[in-house]
Amino acid sequence: MDNLFQTMEATAERGAEGLTPQAREALAAAVRALQQSDGGFAGLDGRSDLYYSFFAWLSLRALKASFNCEQLCSYAVARGREAQGVDARCAEILLVREGRRSRAAGWMAVAGALLRGGALDMYGAFLLALAIGEVPRVAARLAWRRTRRLFESDAAKRLPTPRLAAGLIQATLAGECGTGLLPVLSARQCRGGGFASAEGAAADLLATAVARFAWRCSAEPAHRIPGEAQKDMAFIEACWLEDGLFGASPAALHGDAEHTFYALLALGTCR
Repeated sequence: MDNLFQTMEATAERGAEGLTPQAREALAAAVRALQQSDGGFAGLDGRSDLYYSFFAWLSLRALKASFNCEQLCSYAVARGREAQGVDARCAEILLVREGRRSRAAGWMAVAGALLRGGALDMYGAFLLALAIGEVPRVAARLAWRRTRRLFESDAAKRLPTPRLAAGLIQATLAGECGTGLLPVLSARQCRGGGFASAEGAAADLLATAVARFAWRCSAEPAHRIPGEAQKDMAFIEACWLEDGLFGASPAALHGDAEHTFYALLALGTCR
């Protein structure tokens, strides 16, 4: 059985396969152009960044495009030594999946993050656990038990969409349907396509990708996303900007590696 990380990668690959060969090559070329001389990929400030390198790596894998992976791994090793929180987990995930770190080393990193207990450490540990193998059901149930009350309260209506999507994934990993979250997520759908991060806000690509992915993974067939795939696809495609990358919304001035992966993931849920 695939773990959640593999499911995410397979969904992004399906999104990439739905593009024309010319579109895939153009998108891959735009992402490859972000790679810097040190092996990392540029973030929003134009300099190498571990977080954005992680999403560039995910995007190029989904596009099945060639790039200098050896140089990227060297960058991840060098920068990963001094990185903290989510950046450190991004480096570990990349290196584990590329066979440069053992799964045992990955689980040790998870344990260390859990012991530190900070919010970013916990999030990073969750990501790494998904990348290196199945999350034990007992651990998933304990995690869900700690957050279930929040997601089942009226406060859930005020949570950002990515947080709601994470709750839906948590419920699924714990063996529960989490259908109480579906009406809240449904209310974030925008009439013109896409999902908003908060009630009354405009649609954005991150909210669209995580909402659709969590819903697709977690819901029973009878509770699948209402028939808005065509509108959502139109919104996603409108986020493909003139610089060749996807941005947060059609109004964004620049695209980046992070939102390019979100676009592929979201497109994969539409097909």
